[in-house]
Amino acid sequence: MKYTHIIWDFNGTLMNDVDIAIAAVNDMLTKRGMEVTNKADYLNMIESPIIEYYKKIFDLSIVSFDDIQVEFLDSYNLRLPEAGLMDGAAQALEAFASLGAKQCVISSFEQTRLRKMISDMGIMDYFSEISGADNTRAESKLDRGTQWLERSGADPQKCLVIGDLVHDYELASHLGADCALVAVGHQHRRDLEACGTSVFNNISEMMRSVIDG
Repeated sequence: MKYTHIIWDFNGTLMNDVDIAIAAVNDMLTKRGMEVTNKADYLNMIESPIIEYYKKIFDLSIVSFDDIQVEFLDSYNLRLPEAGLMDGAAQALEAFASLGAKQCVISSFEQTRLRKMISDMGIMDYFSEISGADNTRAESKLDRGTQWLERSGADPQKCLVIGDLVHDYELASHLGADCALVAVGHQHRRDLEACGTSVFNNISEMMRSVIDG
């Protein structure tokens, strides 16, 4: 394997939380008497930063983004016990660690909650650094990615970003790193393929390709 550093996304990549996120969105829609969404529509519409998604389904001049975030998190947090590691994630973490790669998480998830989830899942020891957001607004990861690269001293050409969103590809491009996208999370495979980078059906397929490549 040519990579010395693996940069993981969390939601929709390491953690399988798509269904609980959709359920939380539907709670907000039902509360307002609006038609609920489904997984196909969610994957077609979702984008990062998350405010761009909410602009498509709510009038943010009537309901504020801050209020939406509070409502979403209240519902999402109730369902968090239903979320777990994505299939193949534990095996990939162990395989990359056994090959000597340093691994970190750069996520839009709020830092305190991110660290708790990673700890609860029993995967904390795999990571040299965990970088979550300082708020709950799921904003861009680019600045924190740049800061991580400066701290780590890693060679960008030997770094791999693994995620489930176009924004993860944007992070990789921003850093000058390679990118592997996995079509199991919060964005439609069509949108991932439009990035022109490697897109995999699942984490296990991605892991084999990265190690063999």
